[in-house]
Amino acid sequence: MRGVHSAVDDIRRNVFTEVARLAYESDDYKQVDMIPYKIVPGEVAHHRHDVFLERAIVSARLKLALGMDLDPNGPSAPISANIQDAATDQKYFNEPLVNIIPYACNACPPKQVRITDSCQGCISHPCMNVCPKDAIQLDRYNGRSVIDQDKCRKCGKCVAACPYNARNFNWQTPVRVTGANYGDAEVPVRPKGVAEKCTLCRERTDRGEEPMCVVCCPAHARIFGDLDDPDSEISQTILNRKAWTLLENQGTRPSVHYFE
Repeated sequence: MRGVHSAVDDIRRNVFTEVARLAYESDDYKQVDMIPYKIVPGEVAHHRHDVFLERAIVSARLKLALGMDLDPNGPSAPISANIQDAATDQKYFNEPLVNIIPYACNACPPKQVRITDSCQGCISHPCMNVCPKDAIQLDRYNGRSVIDQDKCRKCGKCVAACPYNARNFNWQTPVRVTGANYGDAEVPVRPKGVAEKCTLCRERTDRGEEPMCVVCCPAHARIFGDLDDPDSEISQTILNRKAWTLLENQGTRPSVHYFE
């Protein structure tokens, strides 16, 4: 960040200092392989989980500072393997202009969206209206939106458009614990890097069954049914008991009702 000193500033400064020293004080360019050990001495990591990763990042920064391609022979190849690319009187720019060191950015997971069970099944479906890839469709049984993971490009527009905050980023790869009960085994595990949401157990409702949360609720506090059928249990419950929806002033006309 501009104006804020950090350890990255020190690493960057040390990399350029050592590159300049190598150019002016030595003709043995193979000494470049020892610079990571000079910048990151010892066996204790200071910024990452191990010292070897810190040196690998410094090595990548050295290659870029020397005008070399990033890892042309793989990250394990010594820097001096392609030092002749840098040992020239003139060096022209090679694309890309901005390089990303993958193992330096592994703490920054790719953008991905996860949609929670806060989805209200809005009739106005603002999430669908803003999707540039037509990746969101309404489930024909329960009215909730469903995301086509192959079309989704993780732009986050649906996240911003949802007034119920029903979408969030799925940062990690889901891990299922052996022996744990996850409800319905037919419901696929959403992978890391996709937009997802609660679908009210689409796999179950497609075959005429109720969502697992309705089935498992010990207090029978959830009702699932057809709002278009005036004689259905959910329609009669809404009619005979005090019911309301969330954020009615948003004009989304949600299908999820709450009642006392």
